[in-house]
Amino acid sequence: MKILLTGSSKGIGFSIAKTLINEGHEIALHYNKNKSSLDTLIKDSKTNSFTIQSDLSDLNQIKDLVNSTIDKLSFPDCIINNAGIAESADISIDFEKWNDLFDRTIDVNLKAPSLIFKELIKYKRANKIKSRLRFINIASRAAFRGEQEDYISYACSKGGMISLTKTMSRSFGETDNIVAISIAPGFVRTEMAQSFIEKHGEDVVRQGITLDRLTEPKDISPLVSLIVSGQMDHSTGSTIDVNGGSFLR
Repeated sequence: MKILLTGSSKGIGFSIAKTLINEGHEIALHYNKNKSSLDTLIKDSKTNSFTIQSDLSDLNQIKDLVNSTIDKLSFPDCIINNAGIAESADISIDFEKWNDLFDRTIDVNLKAPSLIFKELIKYKRANKIKSRLRFINIASRAAFRGEQEDYISYACSKGGMISLTKTMSRSFGETDNIVAISIAPGFVRTEMAQSFIEKHGEDVVRQGITLDRLTEPKDISPLVSLIVSGQMDHSTGSTIDVNGGSFLR
């Protein structure tokens, strides 16, 4: 399979990259700032996968990411929207600063996946590409239960991601051969999560988990692999929870 994976340089994305490369997939490995881990992965794996830099808060760079992916892969079989940020923004901070943090979170977590989808559908239709295109959207438990008060924008962005997935499936499944599935992790032990742990404590993070440890990236990548394989296509439009039993619905 030919795959675009956003946010692949660390955390959940890097675990997904390792799993899929080991399975022989060719991946456009998106990153924003640091690609050293990806360079090492590509070298050690002897894969045809390659890196693409893009700031997903920048509209022009999003368009360049799509164009570069198409140029190098011809056309992808699967898009994994994993890139995301979580900006802590206390209610007490300056109005303009809070607004800027909110906008940046929505831009990266929700608008960028929407624009990537829009541009690929446009290209698919223009070039009469009939093959199936799968979207895997990494959402969050926060979309359903809400989040801590200083992460309003994060919860809103992930709620939007769930709605985006449903719309992809419902409105584009039959007409454009689209499959879209969301994965909603709970708290995952990653670098991005470390600042939250430091601020709120691990007891808060572990609250409600019914297993003996926090969810780790390795718990999510096999599920992504299964979706990529096409064996879960008839779950299109759905959301799969991976939260250690901390939120049951």
